[in-house]
Amino acid sequence: MVRALSWLGAAALLGAALTAFGSRPSIAQGAAGGALTWLALAAATITAGAAALTAFRLSLPERSSAWGLLPLPALVAWAAASGLGCLAARGTPDAWGETLGEAAECLGFLLFLSVPLSALMLAMLRRARPLRPRLALALGGLASAGAAAVLLSIVHPHPSSALDLAAHAVALGVIVAFNASAESLIAPR
Repeated sequence: MVRALSWLGAAALLGAALTAFGSRPSIAQGAAGGALTWLALAAATITAGAAALTAFRLSLPERSSAWGLLPLPALVAWAAASGLGCLAARGTPDAWGETLGEAAECLGFLLFLSVPLSALMLAMLRRARPLRPRLALALGGLASAGAAAVLLSIVHPHPSSALDLAAHAVALGVIVAFNASAESLIAPR
């Protein structure tokens, strides 16, 4: 629990830095996205927290692999709220990601933010020595992707277009796949 809270604290510090030094759209601008935008944000936050907790829980010998299912309900809610929000925002001027350039900005931002989050997760998991390293790493990648999405919302609290939503899905897949394939980086030498 301490490791998960430490990792989440580091993600929160990154969020504070973004808030302090980045572009800060107003809360009213974010509210324009509606309830689905806020639900997606809440679900992404819960996904990140549950995945981080689970990644470290899998380091304990008495923990079942079933712990890996803990973030799934929040992940489904995140995907559903994002998808429904995308449908609701079709044709509105608030929707973001209508062009390849806008979608690429989100993809790049998500991947960029996930690097320090993933590096910290890898270092912390290496020290924890999980018994099921690939599953723990995949969950660490899911935590990093969820946290990156939450951090993106600090500077981008807009409903997404289908293209932007696809960019977010690609980022999630790349981050999880990269982390899951990093087993040799946490194996004891």
